Amino acid sequence: MRERLISLVLALGAFAAFYGLWLQPHAAFDDDDIARPTTTEKKGNGYSALYDWLNGSGVRTRSLRERYSALKDLDIAPRGNLLMLTLPAVDVFRHEEYAALDQWVRKGNTLLIVAALLDQPGWGARRASGAVAEIESLTGLEFETAESRAQRLDDRPLADRVREIDEREARQEAGEEAGEAPDEGPADRNIEDEVGDTQDDAFEEPESIQLTSTGPHPLLRDVQTLHLDTDYRGGDWSLRIPYDSFVLTLARNASGEGALFEQRLGKGYILLSSGGSLFTNRALGESDNGRLFANIVSARMAPNGVVMFDDLRQGLSASYNPARFYRDPRLYKTLFMLVGLWLIWVVGSTRLRAPVIVEHDPSEADLVRHSGGLIARTVAPYYTARRLFDGFFASVARALRGATGTVDPERGELWQWLERHGAILPQELDQLKTWYAEAHAERKVPLVPLQNLLDTLSQRLNKHP
Repeated sequence: MRERLISLVLALGAFAAFYGLWLQPHAAFDDDDIARPTTTEKKGNGYSALYDWLNGSGVRTRSLRERYSALKDLDIAPRGNLLMLTLPAVDVFRHEEYAALDQWVRKGNTLLIVAALLDQPGWGARRASGAVAEIESLTGLEFETAESRAQRLDDRPLADRVREIDEREARQEAGEEAGEAPDEGPADRNIEDEVGDTQDDAFEEPESIQLTSTGPHPLLRDVQTLHLDTDYRGGDWSLRIPYDSFVLTLARNASGEGALFEQRLGKGYILLSSGGSLFTNRALGESDNGRLFANIVSARMAPNGVVMFDDLRQGLSASYNPARFYRDPRLYKTLFMLVGLWLIWVVGSTRLRAPVIVEHDPSEADLVRHSGGLIARTVAPYYTARRLFDGFFASVARALRGATGTVDPERGELWQWLERHGAILPQELDQLKTWYAEAHAERKVPLVPLQNLLDTLSQRLNKHP
């Protein structure tokens, strides 16, 4: 019963270790537990629903885990592809990637940027300003807040604006000394409040943001409204109209600011959404979000094109990252579990006393074998060879006495008799003489071949005296 209980505990521990290593639903070695927009993420902010939907519809997909400098070397069509990039990213862009991405789009491909500006999902909270900087570096398009736009368009003299700020700061200092709450005007609001970078608490339930399509366009066929989900209070960002290029607004938010844009670049297109949750698992089936993505695939992709999701920017890399591996808490949980199981096995089912050694009496063959080994290690080979020759010539003397009647023949007579014997070959006799001479000269003699030769000759002499 005790052994079965121990086996059950070890089996459960092995299953728990396997689950922790391979079946835990977290997709990447991230520094936190926030669900990120990747193709492997099953939670609300992931893209697994969109990824599976495209695969089920026969659209070729790919999780891009390489940098943009490798786009030209991918085994895909040179044009008619779609690359989906979600910002803000956790992996930085390298300098050479900007030029490679620009050339790739100009050849006839489409870049879809989904940036968390208007909405603030969990993975993008407090990072809107970083997304704005990344958009400007990738596309040259600039976003600004309403406060920044008001300051930029204010045509009053600079001296008047500075005087107004000084007076307001003086009133605030006087109010603080009197214990009154400071009077905050529109210019006193911290810009971080506008962009949603200082939210202390998330919404109890995600709030929705509605976008409205602007009019007839191939990408807006059967698209009326779009849906965004935000976990934190979003920002009030607007696109700063570029001077050197044309941007088409495809959708607007409730305040009338653009939220979805299209820009032509060479033979390709750049699509930019200021809502980061537009195509995530929880928003894909809302309003006309899925219809919009279907229109993008049908209008901007070639029949052999590939939809690529930039998972590298969200932490899924094709290269091994030892730093992330050793920062992953699952590694230490697994090691702790394995050590615990080892201790249970040692304490619970291992006998610590040494087994009893049973000694057996040696057999006759073992005695002969060990005695021969002892003699072989202690007696010189030439001395053993002499004893072998003495035994052989004693049998030859007996054979000679039986054949000729000679009494106590000498060693020379024995050699002469062997030379005249018809059962012994000349080469065998020469080899026998050579080893005989080496043995009496105290040189090393091969004992096994010598013993075999002497046994062969003895059998012949006994058979043919």
